[in-house]
Amino acid sequence: MAVSTVEVRPHSIKLTGQEAATIAPSQASDTSSSLSKRLLRPQADITSAYSLSGVLLTQGQQHATSVQIATKALQGVGKELTQVKRQLTHSLSHGVTSATSDALTRSKTTIDATLNQARFDGKRVVDNELQLKLDSADVRRFSIPGLNVHRMSERAEQVRLDFPGGGSVVLQFDGQSDGVRTVKQLDRSLIPMGMRASLSHDGSILFEVHESAYAAMKQQVNVTGQGHRFPAGQANTFNIQAEPDGTAELKFDLGSRDGIKQSIAKVNQHLQQAQISLNEARQFQSQLNTQMTRIQSQSNVPSAEQVSEQLTQFNRLSQDFTTTFKALNAQANVRRHTVVALLK
Repeated sequence: MAVSTVEVRPHSIKLTGQEAATIAPSQASDTSSSLSKRLLRPQADITSAYSLSGVLLTQGQQHATSVQIATKALQGVGKELTQVKRQLTHSLSHGVTSATSDALTRSKTTIDATLNQARFDGKRVVDNELQLKLDSADVRRFSIPGLNVHRMSERAEQVRLDFPGGGSVVLQFDGQSDGVRTVKQLDRSLIPMGMRASLSHDGSILFEVHESAYAAMKQQVNVTGQGHRFPAGQANTFNIQAEPDGTAELKFDLGSRDGIKQSIAKVNQHLQQAQISLNEARQFQSQLNTQMTRIQSQSNVPSAEQVSEQLTQFNRLSQDFTTTFKALNAQANVRRHTVVALLK
């Protein structure tokens, strides 16, 4: 009996553009104040890799949604600030009434709620300074009175900081360095605690912490020194100094005309910042649209229709292959005497 062998080889399916993708370094340490610079860095070489293009497009869509949420929030806050300014201006001419105080309180509550609810993926997109912070709006900054690298810099001292609900850390001043290295060591020690530290221009040490952790601290920290910068022995409680926190610190002094005028001046500053952020959001959205269009044009990411068409074609080829295989297999199983009889 003659036996034939049929070799079956797998289909070679090649997805276009599966070159090695280049991953951009983290931008977590970028201190640039421009939203476009931080989130829309131009790619040196946008490859046609399927995975990279898909990730870039997804990130672009997420940023676009965040900016839309931020824009709506800024518009709402701007509307409330305009109402506040109108109430304060009216008070200058006609005096302050209980209705005025109630209206200002309602506006302040609405502003706080609007900013707190302006979130994407659980993260705030506008900070209390009315600045677009799509990646860090939930961060609060504060300093501790007397904790300055220039203060008694010639004295070596070990300072212990106890944060209520946040753990403890030891800060070592060597009395020789300029403090930069000391703050960097402090920063590394604070990372496991969910905090960061940096050095301000005047030498003060600035702390950054998540908003919920900041609230848990209740604006206090316990400090123990060695008798130079801070008293030795039992820990002393210090009230932390919050960095300027915009609308969260917005208060209205209605006791005098000067107080009302100062309140109006603060409201004008917030209105100006809201307008600046709205302009930045529009510019960011425009640049984002341009970048996403460029990515789509330079990538080989197939559309849903193209994928469906390729699958249909693959199924048709598979059916043809199956039919051919069955025919060859049937011929291979024909007995020898049948073949001889057919050839006669």
